[in-house]
Amino acid sequence: MVKTKFLKLAEVFDRLERTASNLAMIDILTEFFPKISPEEAKISAYLLRGELSPSYEGLEMGLAGKMAIKAIARSEGISPEKVASLFKKTGDFGSIVEILKKDKKGGGLTIEEVFEKLLGIAKISGEGSQEKKLNLLADLLSKVSGIEAKYIIRTILGTLRLGVGEMTFLYGLAKAFGEKKQKEILEYAFNVLSDFGEIARLVSEFGIKKVAEIKPKVGAPIRVMLSSRVEELKEVKDHIAGLVSVEEKYDGERIQAHIKKNGEISLFSRRQENITHQYPDIIDGLKKSFLGKEAIIEGEVVAYDRKKEKLLPFQILMSRRRKHKVEEYIKKIPIRYFLFDLLYLDGKNYLKQSLKERRTVLERFFKKTESIDFGKYAITDDLSEMESRFIDSIERGNEGVMIKDYSGIYQAGSRGWLWIKFKKEYKKELADTFDLAIIGALYGAGKRANTYGSLLLASYNPKDNKYYSFTKVGSGFTDEILEQLPKMLDKYKLTGKYKFVETEMKADVWFEPKIVMEVMGAEITVSPVHTVAKDKIKKGGLALRFPIFIRWRDDKSPENTTTIQEIYDLYKSSKKH
Repeated sequence: MVKTKFLKLAEVFDRLERTASNLAMIDILTEFFPKISPEEAKISAYLLRGELSPSYEGLEMGLAGKMAIKAIARSEGISPEKVASLFKKTGDFGSIVEILKKDKKGGGLTIEEVFEKLLGIAKISGEGSQEKKLNLLADLLSKVSGIEAKYIIRTILGTLRLGVGEMTFLYGLAKAFGEKKQKEILEYAFNVLSDFGEIARLVSEFGIKKVAEIKPKVGAPIRVMLSSRVEELKEVKDHIAGLVSVEEKYDGERIQAHIKKNGEISLFSRRQENITHQYPDIIDGLKKSFLGKEAIIEGEVVAYDRKKEKLLPFQILMSRRRKHKVEEYIKKIPIRYFLFDLLYLDGKNYLKQSLKERRTVLERFFKKTESIDFGKYAITDDLSEMESRFIDSIERGNEGVMIKDYSGIYQAGSRGWLWIKFKKEYKKELADTFDLAIIGALYGAGKRANTYGSLLLASYNPKDNKYYSFTKVGSGFTDEILEQLPKMLDKYKLTGKYKFVETEMKADVWFEPKIVMEVMGAEITVSPVHTVAKDKIKKGGLALRFPIFIRWRDDKSPENTTTIQEIYDLYKSSKKH
């Protein structure tokens, strides 16, 4: 097969950038992928997401705006000052380099050649690495056309912003190599492997049937199973008929642990970030606890006061989220890792096994240690017992309970009714908490004159790859957080509203949805300016009244915010009660 030029992929990027139609994006992907080789499909899948490898590997370019200025200047033989001046006018290095290279033909490098050069830049480290990266980037830019350079520089800087959502990509692949209805097979495979590139390679080379045979791979994080929620415990019976496992819902960090045959252990957050270095005490505990050869398990890590035998709040645990002085904080903030699920063990895939089977095997192959424990739970079908367990959990300093179908499988990456979250804030006259993405901001006044006065938040809908505004929050921020907001959000600033955002609200500044926060509100009501569930509400969309900032959710991606359906279900439930 003739190797595909990178120019062809750049042209696909250009078409994707110019459309705000999710269906049109799917058609563009469907047209492109069958024309390239399996290896090129793998590379293209990564590049479409602005990545060079599976996101869980955390491979970063290590280049910022100042380096981009130097690289563009060097490749074009002009002064860095001229590039900086152009950037002040446009705010986009991609557009600048495209204009500067408008007469450059380029187009000679293949997809694989450009990818290898980008990979080489990313992997350079050590003394003098920045200068080496700069030279390689300048050399690459000098060999390509304007449109190619535009997307290369945006990939380097993490500002690609094509808007290709996870489901959009999988729909495109399914339509390209099979039928659109087979998207569920690809979705399952991605939820198990968490690797768009490998899925694209496999389906391109072997077809969708081969992808259906994918099993968990130790070292590749499985996308976590998600829960739905209810406002009243009696609603559990509407969704689960038989026995349930009522488990304490800890106020900690969910962690998936991967134990390899060679004894190496990796820890991943629910956002699939490798956080192994932050919890060496969990690593030591698992080595003493595990009785098998290899496994993938899940649990919740919680800060723990051993003297008082008391669970501590999430904020205390998060102070251990650091790259430096880890050993100091291990002594300062002890933790406990409460195991609650087993997904893979010694060659066997447990995703399709019942929770009863998974729990039995988990407790057989792991033993308690100082830092490793099992989450408290009770097996019942009695609502009064569920209520009792909920109250007990709250009294122990937890958020509430998780109620799980005891015969249910593990639905990787999916949200259904096999797991139900109940954490009603009965001590406060507030409805619930929501994880939402920042899409815009309004400038502050008075004490907030140098920062943002409020942030516009949205919920993501995977069905159409869009973000729908839900509320505007200005309460709950400390002075320190307010001071940090402009710097935190600056790299995601846009010249206009993100193309997949739906809102009737006006904002002073718009952002690419990247940062997620947790908020609490008084009630869900109908609004003429917010757009959540607008297709189901006659006089507008749903909005959260009197929102208060609770905390940042660094462990959640924008595509894992509270869903439109969840919000609508809560609204219906509140109206009913």
